[in-house]
Amino acid sequence: MDQLDFTEIYSQHKEFVWRLVSRFVVTKEDREDLFQEVFIRIYRALGKFKGQSKLETWLYRLTTNTAINYLNKQKRIRRVKELLEKMRIISSVEDKEPEIEGSLLRPLEKLNSKQKMILLLAEVEELPLAQIAENMNIPIGTVKSNLNRAKEIMRKSLNEEDLSSDLSAEVRRTKEEVSTKEEKNG
Repeated sequence: MDQLDFTEIYSQHKEFVWRLVSRFVVTKEDREDLFQEVFIRIYRALGKFKGQSKLETWLYRLTTNTAINYLNKQKRIRRVKELLEKMRIISSVEDKEPEIEGSLLRPLEKLNSKQKMILLLAEVEELPLAQIAENMNIPIGTVKSNLNRAKEIMRKSLNEEDLSSDLSAEVRRTKEEVSTKEEKNG
């Protein structure tokens, strides 16, 4: 196949990609994010397209895989938010800004793999500590100490960024805005 032109692919296939993306996500913002991510992946992978299948088939597969990865990332972010809410590190917030979501994931990056695994199994999956110890083939005392250390690292990390207080203030502001709108409309 001749050298593919990204601009040409975009102009000829943007509606096709948009329709596919719309099947996976509901909100316009998510559609736009996913649409943009798909075309970034297309741009990066263009040189790898060998022409062994139709371009549309390749675009379909690439769009579908990107959408699945996007949805899995959203699910991981939701689980981290739930974890932090359970640990009472942050307040429950309906819609957080993307920068805040990134801030929520940073503390997890500071944990070693064992601490991260134990924290997620205990707090997100809600497995008993004895079962975690058995599954990981480590003493229960090690599970407890790693879990406590993981929680401590996350609290310190979030406090360093002052995220907890920022989120609480944002929640209060949002609640005030909603109640003000309800009073005006009510």
